[in-house]
Amino acid sequence: MRQFRCENCGQPLYFQNDRCGQCGSRVGFIPEGRQLGSFEVQDDGSLRRHGGPPGSWRACVNYASACLCNWMVAGHEANPLCVSCRLTETIPDQSLPENRLAWLKLEAAKRTWLYTILGLRLPARSRLEDPDHGLAFHFLRQLDAGRPVLTGHECGLITINAIESDAVQRERSKHHLHEPYRTLLGHFRHESGHYYWDVLVSESRFLEPFRTLFGDDRRDYGEALQRHYREGPRPGWESGFVSGYATMHPWEDWAETWAHYLHMVDLLNTAHSWKLHIEGFADQKVAAQIPAEAQLSEEFAAMVHEWVPLTLLTNSLSRSLGHDDAYPFALSYRALRKMQFVHEVVSSAGAAAAAEALAA
Repeated sequence: MRQFRCENCGQPLYFQNDRCGQCGSRVGFIPEGRQLGSFEVQDDGSLRRHGGPPGSWRACVNYASACLCNWMVAGHEANPLCVSCRLTETIPDQSLPENRLAWLKLEAAKRTWLYTILGLRLPARSRLEDPDHGLAFHFLRQLDAGRPVLTGHECGLITINAIESDAVQRERSKHHLHEPYRTLLGHFRHESGHYYWDVLVSESRFLEPFRTLFGDDRRDYGEALQRHYREGPRPGWESGFVSGYATMHPWEDWAETWAHYLHMVDLLNTAHSWKLHIEGFADQKVAAQIPAEAQLSEEFAAMVHEWVPLTLLTNSLSRSLGHDDAYPFALSYRALRKMQFVHEVVSSAGAAAAAEALAA
């Protein structure tokens, strides 16, 4: 996530801001350019962007809802929802206060996830725009113990159990499942990995290289799931997987690796935006030592050499504030090779989208 500043007065702003605390300008995120625009509210209620054309943007209708969406909608669009809110098809019952808070947190995490997806030029069309291959989110809370709500993905439909928005419940699940990391944002990144496997890998030139690296996706998923929860991750999983859960099935290996790749991209982008360079680590020789058999490209190896010191610094800062490690993982070179494969898939899709936009 890069730094933002008020376009009217230059005050630093956060991605989630809807108003500048210094000059009072209305603030909203413009997805087309991934910019945080500053606006003056006109007498008729319309928005005039500071330094931009008048009447070109309006607030998402969900700005006035419990989810407090701060994204903007282009003035010429008929849909009152922003590109993020259009992806949500089901929300938890808003007559309950806990569900209003859950929706707020879920949408905030989704917007952070989508910010990265838009930056990578990956497709993120709603089912309204693309009924066959579009993406949709269902945020549900379990009301009947006999009918559990399971977080997961199926054919472009991603369900997130709204209870995951409760930090206490999420921590309980984390300990019960022996997970080192569990966040709302992590759920969006993981489940979206399943969607993008369908869209970018399953019927592409990447399928056979995927099977060589991750394994045969045609393995029985239900059987693999039962075995995983009965026996746990395979011994020595650290040598080739980003997490124990990734050992369950090639699809889960991909989704976990995809999520870690998005972690990497966003942390590197944040560091670059703040002009953060960890030169002090060079003398201590803690940069990643990548063996030749890892077969990492020069481009991806450069990302890794930045990424490793950043995670060490992030964990040290987190510990200094009394928290657990923010990134509690140490990735093997085989896991990094899988992350590079994700990078190759994402780069290919982004290049194709850029070429299509240029041709249009």
